[in-house]
Amino acid sequence: MIETAYILCGGRGTRMGTISESIPKPMLPLLGKPVLEHILLQCKSNAITNICLITGHLGHVIKNYFKDGSRWHLSIEYFEEEEPLGTTGAFKFLENELPETFWIFYGDVIFDADLIQMVRYHRDKKAEMTIAVHPNDHPYDSDLIVTDSTGRVLRVHSKPHTRHLKARNLVNAALYLTEKNVIRHLPYGKSDWGRDQLPLLTKKIPVYAWRTTEYIKDIGTPDRIKKVESDLISGKPSRRNLRNLQKAIFLDRDGVLNKDIDLIHRPEQLKVYPYTARAVRKINQSDYLSIVVTNQSVVARGLVDLEGLDQIHAELDYALALEHAYLDDLYYCPHHPDKGYPGEIAKLKVECNCRKPAPGMLLQAAEKYNINLADSWIIGDRQADIEAGKLAGCQTVGVLTGNALKNIYIAPDFIFHNLEQAIDYIIEDPHKNPSNVIYRNFLHSDKRPYLIGIAGNTGSGKSTFATYLTKYFQRRNVKAIKIELDHWILAPEFRSETHDLREVYQIDRIEEDLKKIISGESIIPPGYKRHPTWKTTPPRYELTPDTDVLIVEGIVAFMPEILKYRFDYKVFCEATEQRFMDNLYSLNSWKGRSKEEIGYLIERRKQTEYQIIQKQKNMGDMQLTLK
Repeated sequence: MIETAYILCGGRGTRMGTISESIPKPMLPLLGKPVLEHILLQCKSNAITNICLITGHLGHVIKNYFKDGSRWHLSIEYFEEEEPLGTTGAFKFLENELPETFWIFYGDVIFDADLIQMVRYHRDKKAEMTIAVHPNDHPYDSDLIVTDSTGRVLRVHSKPHTRHLKARNLVNAALYLTEKNVIRHLPYGKSDWGRDQLPLLTKKIPVYAWRTTEYIKDIGTPDRIKKVESDLISGKPSRRNLRNLQKAIFLDRDGVLNKDIDLIHRPEQLKVYPYTARAVRKINQSDYLSIVVTNQSVVARGLVDLEGLDQIHAELDYALALEHAYLDDLYYCPHHPDKGYPGEIAKLKVECNCRKPAPGMLLQAAEKYNINLADSWIIGDRQADIEAGKLAGCQTVGVLTGNALKNIYIAPDFIFHNLEQAIDYIIEDPHKNPSNVIYRNFLHSDKRPYLIGIAGNTGSGKSTFATYLTKYFQRRNVKAIKIELDHWILAPEFRSETHDLREVYQIDRIEEDLKKIISGESIIPPGYKRHPTWKTTPPRYELTPDTDVLIVEGIVAFMPEILKYRFDYKVFCEATEQRFMDNLYSLNSWKGRSKEEIGYLIERRKQTEYQIIQKQKNMGDMQLTLK
């Protein structure tokens, strides 16, 4: 590990207003400690024990508090600027005594990071200087870094720059790992790293950007110091440290974040959905990372080069930044296996392990950011997204935008109308507490398998809850099996005009098959396709001696006699009137029905089904309402 750090503590903190007139900014209180003490504790946790504090304005206050650093088991020395030298000037005076490699930190930047990863990156790249970079929710007033595909810094857009600059949201986080050789390129006198020197150094020496999702925040304004204090109280900085397992929400791009215009190859073609930034901002405010994984065969087809693709993603970053949202990272696959297109790039026309449905991009992100894939999600609109997520071990979500899950043969775990609805469900986790209640009841019961029934009308959220509950048990090493009674639905062409529920759901056959399942036989139901284009096959249901929980879900779950009095716990799901109607119209539109057909369907079901379904409500031990 690199043991020496120089911390810049000489600024006047003019953006802090009167609060910093009598106390230097690094000494501002943060949860009962000076800001600088938090930084020094991070140094210590990263085995950085030799510290030089570069002071100026009210420097004696800093020196009187920290002294020689022995109280923190650190060795602290001081360099006091007689006049302001900016953020680089002091290093020319210190040049002869600098170690070969050293850190440069800012006394107003709080961080919690595993810096050994930055050291490895620096050495692998043979960099003269490495800059920690990350996206943030205010790139318009930050120094933006432009890199090539290897991470080498090509140029720096120093602030202030126009708010309308369309560049990737890659911000200089003000943590530097530097070789002594860099200092010989600096001028004497007052100068600034970000504004003056980095734009020049990138043209002279190899400067690299180390992208991280860890917590790095400057406390340059009163609002920001309040935000950092709130984050520290919540424990978010330490949770984001890459020594700890992370969790992510992986996002497909076209059809999920933006409208799916075939083969987008110009920035102006990318149009994000109205809700996209809101949804991504909710991820940013959570403990999940927001990571895009997207197939971009436009590169292999020769429609756009990597620089052009970067400009398209700058357009995406810009659209998100307008509403203070950002992507923690973005992975793309430029390959395409099929050959024979005019203008194609032959070297990219290959089979690869990154193009979805292969899970390569997810695995690459998991390795870089220490992501626990079992606690992560993928949201997509195509079979390739769902398959990649399942191969990686993520929970899978399909949305009804873009390709809208047409022609799939592996169903996603969950289906939502769009990205925002999916993110709301993941972040809010509305089924956690009901699952806790049922789990406690299961633990207090000796019966195995423990039988749970989940009933409710179409669009009431019962399938979503049943899937969640099954996974909830499985994560606790409880073997749970879910039976979906929709797989017994009689095809429309075989139904009579009465549309009787017992006939539509083949209750008599369900009775027979459930008896067989409960007695240990293996049963494959007739099968049901949620969408006309689906190519899914019906599941095989079989209880084994070690099955702990059996979950039976469907509109008619409480109706079969074999189940009615054997359930150990019953849940009835319903939706508010508005949500119920929205869901019915959305789901049936997805299936290809017209608005008139849906209206007729609803009226018919009101007469033949809804009252019967509603009578089951009083049978439930728990009622869940979808709002």
